[in-house]
Amino acid sequence: MKKSYIWSLPTRVFHWLFVLFILLAFLSAQEDRWLDYHAIVGYAILILLVFRIIWGVIGPKYSLFKDFPIGKSNVKEFLNNIFESKQKYIGHNPLASYVMISMFIVAILIIITGILAFGIQEGKGILSFLNTSLFKKMELFKEIHEVLTSLFIALIIAHLAGILSDRLLHKKHETLNSIISGYKVTQEDKSIKLNIYQKIFSILMFLFFVGFLVFNFYKPDNILITSKYEQIDYNVQNELFVSECASCHTLYPSQSFT
Repeated sequence: MKKSYIWSLPTRVFHWLFVLFILLAFLSAQEDRWLDYHAIVGYAILILLVFRIIWGVIGPKYSLFKDFPIGKSNVKEFLNNIFESKQKYIGHNPLASYVMISMFIVAILIIITGILAFGIQEGKGILSFLNTSLFKKMELFKEIHEVLTSLFIALIIAHLAGILSDRLLHKKHETLNSIISGYKVTQEDKSIKLNIYQKIFSILMFLFFVGFLVFNFYKPDNILITSKYEQIDYNVQNELFVSECASCHTLYPSQSFT
């Protein structure tokens, strides 16, 4: 038995950043006051997905989409031999391939519907111009966003179930450990190596991702989350209203106080 380097560092970094930011997305969706942060997290996930899609075309073997063993015959063969100790698939197996592809597609649709809902209903972000009398009461995209989120949770459960079953049935292959170490136990050496172009691309994308987060930290009122409505400083406009009534009527200050 050999230990083969299957998952490159960029692939592993993507995986754990994706896990972290999906978790942040769920947490930031719990409170309306965290909505702006939720939007930024969504855009960050989109950057990760753009990297993974490109990486699935130009990356190393096992990370390539063309290496995903999809197809009815592959699924049937995998299920028929699932209890065998000898592994045929070094990278993703057929079921894992379908789950991963589905997660990427659903995540992209969640982000798109989120951007639409953010713009239409909240009047914020790059689609804030859609917050008009014609569209702003439309909750369609918010509802689709929530349905897709539930579907994504189901895919996460399927992914975790696959990891658990592999751990129980094929523990010696160290598939779970491989997403941390990069190494998997194989019959013969199947290691991959990154070329200079793959290294440069992954470094540039990582720097862009970090730069995006830093930019939003130092400029939180940027175009991605800014509101189409100008904020009113009621302390300046009507100080008496703020001190007497603002706790109940912040949206509609009376103009009768003098």
